[in-house]
Amino acid sequence: EMERAIPGALPRLGAGRATPLFRKPGHCRKATVVTFMACLVFVVLIAVATWCTVARPDWVTLGEGEVQEDKPKKTRMSKTARAGLRYPVGRINRHLRKGKYGQRISTSAAVMMAAVVEYLSAEVLELAGNIAMDHRKNRITPRHIYLGIKLDEELSRHLDDVTIHEGGVLPTEDVKPPKKKKNDPIMQ
Repeated sequence: EMERAIPGALPRLGAGRATPLFRKPGHCRKATVVTFMACLVFVVLIAVATWCTVARPDWVTLGEGEVQEDKPKKTRMSKTARAGLRYPVGRINRHLRKGKYGQRISTSAAVMMAAVVEYLSAEVLELAGNIAMDHRKNRITPRHIYLGIKLDEELSRHLDDVTIHEGGVLPTEDVKPPKKKKNDPIMQ
C-alpha cells in the first residue's frame, strides 16, 4: 500500500513480483523491514515538508541567496493607546522633562500623571455637566465648573485656594430680619 501511495519513490524488491511486507509473525525479511522503515521515514519527511511550506514558508523556502519575505510591519501604538488613556502621555512626559522636576523621569511617571489628570478632569466635567443640566443649559461655563468643585466635598478641600475666572461665588442664604407688621406692638 505504501508503494502504491508513493509510486517510484522506493526501489521495488523482488524484481517484478510483489514482496509481502510480513510473511508470518516473527518471520520477516530484513529487506522488507528496511523498505518499510525507509517508506515510513519518507512519508513523514513529505508530511513535514508539506506542513512547513504551508504553515511556515520561511522555514523551508529560504535557501542560500534567496531573500526572506518581508513580514507585515506592526502598526505603531502610541503610549497613550497602550495605556488606554485619552490624555497624551508623550506630551506630559515632554513637559515633565522640560520642567526639570527631577534629574531622571520615567515613562511610567508620565503615564501615571496622565491617568490622574484624566480622572480629575473627567470628575470635574461630570459635576459641571450635572450643574449645567440642573440650570437647563447645554454649555458648561466657568460658573458651572466652580459650582461643581465647591459643591463636592473632596474637590473643594483640594482646590480650596484655586480661583476660577468668572466663577463667581457660592450662593448663600442670608438670614433676613422678619418683616414689620403694622399692628405688631413689639415692633412699635
